[in-house]
This record gives sequence, C-alpha cells and structure tokens, in this order.
Amino acid sequence: MSAHGLETRPDVLAAGDVRSPQAAIDLLESAALGAADDLHRSLVAAGDAAAVHAAAALIRATIAELDSTQAALAEALIASQDRLLAVKALAQVNVRRVGSDGFLDVLLDQALALTGASQILLFDAGAVLASRGVVTDVDGHIEIVREVIAASPRGALVTTAGDRAIVGNLDPDDGGRRHIAFFRPAARPFSTTDLPLVEAISAALGVRLALAQLHRRELEQAVVEREHQLASALAQSAITVDPPRSPAVDLFARTVPASLTGGDFFVFGRADGVLWFAVGDVAGKGLPAAMLMTRAVAACRVAFLGHPSPSVPDVFARIEDELYAHLDDAGLFITLVVGAVEESSRTVSMVNAGHSPVVLVRDGYAAPVRSSVPPLGVLRGRVPEVCSVTLGVSDRLVVGTDGLVEQAGPDSELFGYDRFDELCRSSSRLTPAGIGAEVFATLADFASGTAASDDATLVVVASAEATR
Repeated sequence: MSAHGLETRPDVLAAGDVRSPQAAIDLLESAALGAADDLHRSLVAAGDAAAVHAAAALIRATIAELDSTQAALAEALIASQDRLLAVKALAQVNVRRVGSDGFLDVLLDQALALTGASQILLFDAGAVLASRGVVTDVDGHIEIVREVIAASPRGALVTTAGDRAIVGNLDPDDGGRRHIAFFRPAARPFSTTDLPLVEAISAALGVRLALAQLHRRELEQAVVEREHQLASALAQSAITVDPPRSPAVDLFARTVPASLTGGDFFVFGRADGVLWFAVGDVAGKGLPAAMLMTRAVAACRVAFLGHPSPSVPDVFARIEDELYAHLDDAGLFITLVVGAVEESSRTVSMVNAGHSPVVLVRDGYAAPVRSSVPPLGVLRGRVPEVCSVTLGVSDRLVVGTDGLVEQAGPDSELFGYDRFDELCRSSSRLTPAGIGAEVFATLADFASGTAASDDATLVVVASAEATR
C-alpha cells in the first residue's frame, strides 16, 4: 500500500520515475484521490457536512481538469508525432523522382497537409511557379506575397495578412529568388507555435527544389554533351582517313584531338598528275572550332577540284574567299599550309599562312619553312610567297600543328621547336610512316602521362623512291 492506502501501479517505478505520459497522469490522479480520502475522513470526523461537499466538488473539478489535460496532451503528442513523421517523409522524398513531372506537386501536397494551410503558392523571381489547395482569392494572395517580397526579399520567414499568411524564402543564400507562401482561412490564423514547423518545411522544400534544379541541369548538360559527341563524330569524319596513293610521293597523315572535338585538319586531293594537300589549325577548341574545321575541309576540297593546274596562290585565294566571312563573324582564324606536288617532277609548291611547325629536312639539316601571309581571317587579299622545292631521295617535308611542340611534360616544360626540329632530323632516314610513329612515340614519352592541351596533327611528304 502507498501512504494514502493505494497499491503501487506496475507502470510507476518510483516517485519521479515514469514510463509514459499516461503513467504520469495516473500518478497525479492517484495522489489526488489519496489526498481526497484523507481530507474526507478529516472533515467527516469534524462533522462539517458543507465543507465535505465543497471539498468533494473541488476534487471532482480537479480530476476532470486533469482528465482534460491528459486528453489534450495526448492529442498534441499524436499531432506532433504525425507532423514529425510527415516532415521526415518530406525530407526523404525519393531523389530519383526529382526529374519527374509530378515531383513538385508531391512536395507541395505534403506541405499543404503538414501546415493545415488552405492554399500554397510557389514563386520564382516574383512569378507564380506552382499553386496547390483552394483556388479562391488567388489574385489577392499573389499581390500580398509580392508586397512582402518587395519589402523583405531576403526575409527568412514573414507573417502577414493578420497572421493568415506566412511567406518563406527558399534560397536566402542565393539572392532570394524563390519564395513559398502558406495561407489559412481567417477563422484559423497561424500562431507562433506554427512558425518552427513552417520554417522546417520551407527548409526541406528549398533543399528538394535545389536538388530538382540540379538534376534538371545535369540532364540538360547530358543532352548538350550528347549533341556535341554526335557533332564531333561528324566533324572528325570529314577528315580523310588515309592519304591518296601516288607512284611518285609517299605520304603519312595523322591527327589526335586533345578532347572530343578538335580544330586540326588535313586534306588531300589528286587530279591530272597533281597531288594537293593542306594542313590547318582552327584557333580555339571545342565544337565551334570543329564546325569551322569541317567548313575549311570542304573549302579546300572544292578549291583542289577547281584548279587542276598547280597554281597554289589561286587555290589559296579561293579557300580564303570561301572562309573569310565565316571566320570574321566568329572572330576566329585558321593557320594553314596549302601545297601541290607535281608527280612527274616531285616538285612541291607551298603557301604558308601563319602555320608552324613546317620543316624541310635535307642533307642532314632541318630548316623551317616560314610563313609569308597572316592566318586566314586576319587580313584578306594578301599575295602570298610560294616556296618550291624538288624532293630528293633523302628529303622529308614535315608539317605539324602547334599541339606537337606545345606538349607539356610532368614539370610543365614544353616539348618545343628545337626538340621537334632535332626529332625530324634524327628520324629522316625512316619512311614517312616511320617518322610519324617516332614523333608520336617520342611525344608520349616526353609527356609521361601529362594530358595534351591542344590537338596534334602530323603530315609527312617524301619521294616514293626513298621508300622503295
């Protein structure tokens, strides 16, 4: 028995040690009843009947109040638990659904149920992005929210309209672009106890919407990258895979883009005993350079077919006429070497428009072939000088692009023109294919895994007598 003659309940361990809220209420009731019994016995013994009835009424009122408090507490606990579970569900909405059409509606529906709001409006840069709930008074609510945003664009949480509305900032750290507004009927305004819940919901919505936006950007980027891949594949297919066969000249050609898309190119053409070639480098990288590269390849091929005689200045002028306007609009330029080989005499005639490296190896020396006009797209109508040379058995004409000489090593040192000239000289006894293999292998050793910063292209021209 207790001090008041009551047995100890099994869910009450000791004074102040309670297993549950229900046990706490029961303990209070037991104490009250025990006190009532003691008081009743005292008053009866004193013979005061009126006092007995008054005390009994007071005790009954106290117990009723305790029962009411118990019910209210239980209801509040249940509601709080439901809200916590709902907030948790809101924060754990499947990330895989962020790209679905109904993702935003799911978030707003959950926020509507959590807050007991009658209407939710989502704003992006002052415009209504989405709305849920009742459709009455939408225009008036929009004006209320816009006034709040104008007055406090970076405010985290603002109560307005007689506490019937709460406006929250979903991205206060990003300039306050997106806001959310919760509206309730006039008969049931928001109270201070609602603010922590609305703040938590706004934060969860902000995070989820940020994830959704990031997901959309990733999808858009993936689409763009895929389009770039297709465009790059088409651009690279414009380059001749294998140079033409000639009884008088042996050729090697290879291009290695630094990335998916490249601006380097080589072109060959053959007509009436003349073997034409061009090696170029479009300034810049990526898809714009690749697109201009395909146009340059087409312009070279058309010029080659239109000039069967080996008039290199005429061919160069026609290529320039075709490309200048496009280059000027894009703000780019192309370094270019255009050459023609008369197969009967093995005489090479070349025009160099700002291109390097171009090296003629003869008698054990490597001599650069200098440019005589600026790159295409810089100045129009300049008359180029023509460099002509008849290929001997030991001669090698090596035309590369700056990606070869600008290849960096692990210590950031560039391969450079001196090393390239020496490599051309030391490998000049090899066939054009052998020179090409030696150049790319040497560059790979020098790089030691360092990524290329630019495309690398190499064309080697030699007399066919030297390779027999």
